[in-house]
Amino acid sequence: MYINDVSLAPLVVAEPGTSYDSSKNENRWVEVLVDCPGIAKEAATQPEEGQKEEKLYTYRLPVGLEVKPGDILSVPFKWQQVGGIAVRLLAQPPAKLLPEDIRDVEDVIHPKFFRETYWQLLERVSQYYYTPLIQVIRTALPPGLLGRSQARLRLKPENIPNGANEFVNLAAREILKILQSQNDGDYSFKFLKRQVKGFYRAKKQLLQRGWVETYVQMPRYSRPQTKPVVTLTVSIPPIDLSKRQREILEVLRRHGGELWLSELLQICNTTTPTLKRLEEKGCIVIEEREILRSERASTVTADQPKSLNPAQYQALSTITQISGYGTVLLHGVTGSGKTEVYLQAIAPLLTQGKSALVLVPEIGLTPQLTDRFRARFGNKISVYHSALSDGERYDTWRQMLTGEPQVVIGTRSAIFAPLPNLGLIILDEEHDSSFKQDSPIPTYHARTVAQWRAQLENCPLVLGSATPSLESWISVRTSEDTQTQRLGDAQKLSKTFPPSPPSPPSLVLLLPLPPPTHQLSPFAACGSSRYAARIPAGQSLHI
Repeated sequence: MYINDVSLAPLVVAEPGTSYDSSKNENRWVEVLVDCPGIAKEAATQPEEGQKEEKLYTYRLPVGLEVKPGDILSVPFKWQQVGGIAVRLLAQPPAKLLPEDIRDVEDVIHPKFFRETYWQLLERVSQYYYTPLIQVIRTALPPGLLGRSQARLRLKPENIPNGANEFVNLAAREILKILQSQNDGDYSFKFLKRQVKGFYRAKKQLLQRGWVETYVQMPRYSRPQTKPVVTLTVSIPPIDLSKRQREILEVLRRHGGELWLSELLQICNTTTPTLKRLEEKGCIVIEEREILRSERASTVTADQPKSLNPAQYQALSTITQISGYGTVLLHGVTGSGKTEVYLQAIAPLLTQGKSALVLVPEIGLTPQLTDRFRARFGNKISVYHSALSDGERYDTWRQMLTGEPQVVIGTRSAIFAPLPNLGLIILDEEHDSSFKQDSPIPTYHARTVAQWRAQLENCPLVLGSATPSLESWISVRTSEDTQTQRLGDAQKLSKTFPPSPPSPPSLVLLLPLPPPTHQLSPFAACGSSRYAARIPAGQSLHI
């Protein structure tokens, strides 16, 4: 019954004299996780006995619309349009549902949003913590992404040639006529589908020619933030301009031909109507441009990599030599240089086009760590935690999806950051209880989820701590395959973890505290000697 991970074939155009073959797109349905609180149960696909209800709803796929599992969809629910996740394709609808009761998918809001490994991670969290999958998805996604979004079609009149109607079919001509009847040339899919038969096929034809564009109008609290910008469009000003207008254009030219509207108004001490007249003459263009909302970063001085002591160097070498998945417990007291090891382990990944994820237990710890990372990597640092505004979280999330090499620093929820090319995961202060979520569900532990994600992404996981958690420490010390050797003044322990093949390395790297540059107090010195005397030869004291 199920057709897993299957993309519907596009419409096939037959040779002249034959008809369109759309059979490959007929009789296809999709089960959707609908994000709408308080939804009714009667229309939901009934789960098998013993399974928890995931509120799956069956929708019909319109002819010409391609959907794959993991796509974010816009679907009708009762009287509204809501967001949902395509879970799986069906060859036929459930027997209890009548065909006339099944509604059509509105459109695909974001194709291939959930990569296979990311989808597997969400499913594993759902199953392990016995939490409805839609609740896990809400936890992972930024606020508003699955809200009441609306897919829309917008005209691009500058691309439409004279006699355009001769090049498209009847349905496409009707769409053009409707769009051209409005000043903005902008209508929702929902309206156009009611007006034009064969809307999806016609829309695809217009998109291929570049005469229209699609976009998604997000809920108000998650819409991108925009700001008006003024762009110079002429190299030689027209002769009919006033002296004042020429001065404005000269200011724009000296600033590279582009300025924010507010800045230009302030610099030139002019007014918006004056700029509007320049726009009417074709000298400038005033348009809205998106600005990403992000946490205000403090000014930091650029930093250079520091020289490593032998223990740091061997720890760094061990981490960078791990090929694929492996877990490393980096045990070093405060001041032993763990952060510098993190920085130098991340640097080569960014040059390779990969990204890194750094988790800290509390929001209060992010500024000091973020400053260290920004001093080394500049604007490649993003911060993600619950104290950000909804708009900042939404924009930061979208920035991650670009695939640009970057470093994301955040609290436990950042473990779900959608970095597509993840090369390293770091949990600093991995022993901290703040990595465990107590409420609301899912009550996950970021360290456990990080291990799963590192396995799925096939990348190393570094657990850093001055006082490692008992779970992390015992999991290494009690391994049957533990091998011990000296690492400077400490030990390096290696074991197989997890037990399933292939066997990835799992190491404990101990960083000794560097020699102090100042004299210890007599009390500290006596204490150190007393405890050191009780340590058997060849062993280390771990607190």
